Amino acid sequence: MRVIAGKAKGQKLKSSSTQQVRPTSDRVKESLFNILGTAVRETKVLDLYAGFGGLGIEALSRGAKEATFIEKSRQQVEIIQENLSRTGFSEQAQVIKGEVLAKLHFLTTHSFDIILLDPPYEADLVEPTIAKIMDLDLLQKAGVIVVEQSVQQEAQENLAALELIRNREYGNTRLSLYLKREEGE
Repeated sequence: MRVIAGKAKGQKLKSSSTQQVRPTSDRVKESLFNILGTAVRETKVLDLYAGFGGLGIEALSRGAKEATFIEKSRQQVEIIQENLSRTGFSEQAQVIKGEVLAKLHFLTTHSFDIILLDPPYEADLVEPTIAKIMDLDLLQKAGVIVVEQSVQQEAQENLAALELIRNREYGNTRLSLYLKREEGE
């Protein structure tokens, strides 16, 4: 796995070969960031179920101002920290160890422009995680939630105050992008 573009382009990222971690393929990652384009610049990014941090680090490399990572595995947290050090983004990042749903409340003084949500495919965590994000008001006005999930799982048309704006399939992976609607829409 590597950083595809930006400041850390070509930098190899350490990952682990556990069954709990399914790294986002370079093809899917490249497609995602092509969709987001320059909208990543100067944003605050939240990478949930972060694995080894590949998505959040890619966002930092492409100009995100800061990124927060939440991952439950101690081993993966150490790998995220090592990858941030390798790429020179440690100062722009915060890494939180723990279960995502249990740790989101620590972020109530923050709001994010882009939230990357990549839970284990076999877990049913997309809807409860989005509900918690919206309850805690962690997404900026006009912010985007990106959901990576199996094509076996259906993308929801509308979740909470979100509108599905993109839905693409890449092999066995589905990317769904949700935009936070304005109040009253």
